[in-house]
Amino acid sequence: MRELWATAVTPEEVGFCAAAQVVRIHRHFTELSTGKESDETVLGISSLLPHNDAAQNAPWLLDIARGHWTIENGNHYVRDRTYDEDRCAVRDPNSARILSTLRSLARFMAKKGYHRPRSAHQKTTPAFNRFCQHHRTMAIGWLTK
Repeated sequence: MRELWATAVTPEEVGFCAAAQVVRIHRHFTELSTGKESDETVLGISSLLPHNDAAQNAPWLLDIARGHWTIENGNHYVRDRTYDEDRCAVRDPNSARILSTLRSLARFMAKKGYHRPRSAHQKTTPAFNRFCQHHRTMAIGWLTK
């Protein structure tokens, strides 16, 4: 169950440039692995202008919040688990951008099946990385064509 409360604000009221509304989302959920029930409340500031109708505003904001987690779980989580990005020691901005681009390219190539996987398991990013480690010449060929 998710509940959302939102109120319109001005940037001066909250001290954030472009702030349009403050939101509070309360979530009640059950962890699938343990069956444990939990409650969580998060606060946020949004620059999105609220709908005139409050009944439209809550579902709209809840969809946006859920969409954020779709991206987080579908992309950033995979990148961190596969490439350990959160502990990456590269601090030079250009080098970090290049590494990020190469990681994104590898994820794209894995999803598109450049290595011709025979099963869904072989279509994962780690499986693609293992394939590229064993077939370096072929992987370099994909990048230089």
